[in-house]
Amino acid sequence: MYKRKFERNDKRDLLLFGYSEHLELPSKQLEPTEIPKPHMRWNPARQEWVTYSDSRKNRTAFPPKEYCPLCPGANLDFPTEIPFKDFEVAIFPNRWASFNSHNQSITLKEVLTKNSNGKCEVVVYSSKHLDTIAQMPLDRIKLLLHAWIDRYEELLKQKDIEYVMPFENRGEECGVTLHHPHGQIYAFPFIPPVIKKEIEAFKKDNFLLKLMNKLENKYYVYQDKNIIAAVPPFARYAYEIWIAPKRQLPGPWAFNDEEKESFAIAMQKVVKAYDSFMGKKCPYIMGLHAAPQINDSNFHFHIEFYPPLRYEDKPKILAGSESMAGVFVMDVLPEETAITLRKHIQ
Repeated sequence: MYKRKFERNDKRDLLLFGYSEHLELPSKQLEPTEIPKPHMRWNPARQEWVTYSDSRKNRTAFPPKEYCPLCPGANLDFPTEIPFKDFEVAIFPNRWASFNSHNQSITLKEVLTKNSNGKCEVVVYSSKHLDTIAQMPLDRIKLLLHAWIDRYEELLKQKDIEYVMPFENRGEECGVTLHHPHGQIYAFPFIPPVIKKEIEAFKKDNFLLKLMNKLENKYYVYQDKNIIAAVPPFARYAYEIWIAPKRQLPGPWAFNDEEKESFAIAMQKVVKAYDSFMGKKCPYIMGLHAAPQINDSNFHFHIEFYPPLRYEDKPKILAGSESMAGVFVMDVLPEETAITLRKHIQ
C-alpha cells in the first residue's frame, strides 16, 4: 500500500492512500481559509471540557448536487478539497476544526479556558460520490483500515494529543451536511469522558472477554473465528452493534492480516444489514474505541454503531431522562434486536 503526502497551498498536508502509487499532478486548488483557533471552557457542573470553534458555522452544508467539495476536483469545473482526477482514500485537515493546535489563548474570568489543541481530519472513503461502506469492494475497506492505523500511529506521537478517535456520522439524522461517503478523525488534547470510563472499566475487568460466550451464542449478529459483531446486552440504542476482536487487542494497529480481513468483512456486513433492515441507507453514528496508547495492555478495542432508532424506523430522541439525567430508557430488549438484525446479514 502507498501513502502520498501532498502539500496544499495553505502549507497543510493532503494524504492519499492507495494500492497504486499516486503520481498525478494537481489541478486548481481551493483558496486558503483562515486557520481555526478553537478554545475550550471547563464545565464545573459536569466536570468536562466543552470546545468552541465559531468558524464551524461557515462550513459547507448541503451544497448543490453538481458541487461536492469531496469529489475529485480535476474532473469538475471548480476546485475541491482533492485537486486530482482520481484517488482511493484521502485524508486532509478539516478547515473548520473543533480541535487545532495554536498559540492565541482566550482568558475569561468566569470560567477556566484552554486552547483546543489537537487535530481534526476528514477521511474521504472513495472518489465515488455514493460509495458507502456497504457498496465498496472489500479491498477498499481494508485500505481504509490501513489509513486509520496510519493516523493512530502518527497522531499519537504528538505531544499535544492524548486520544485519537476515527468516527463516521451517516445520514442527515446524525448531522451529516455532505453526502459524499466520509468520516472524521478527532485527535483530542485530553482523554474524553466516555473513553476515560472505559479505560477504568477495562483496568478492573475485561468485561468483553467475560461476556464473549454469551455474545457468541445469544447476542451475535455476525461472527467468525476472529471477530464478533453483537448487540451488547446493555445497549442504549435499540439497534446498537459493537464489533470487537475475540482476543484482547489495544487497537487496530495490533491486528494480524487475517484479523484485518475479518474486521473489514464484519464492518461491511453490519452496514449492509442496517441498510437491509431499514430498506434504505440507515443513519448511524460509528466510532472506533481504541486504547490511548499503542502499547496499552488493558484496553479491548471495539467499534460502536448507534443508529438513532427507538424501534423499527421510529426515531430515537435523547429526551428528558437521557439528556438531563444521563439515564437511557429502552423500548426493546437487546436479545430481540440481535435476532432481528441477524436475519439481515448477507
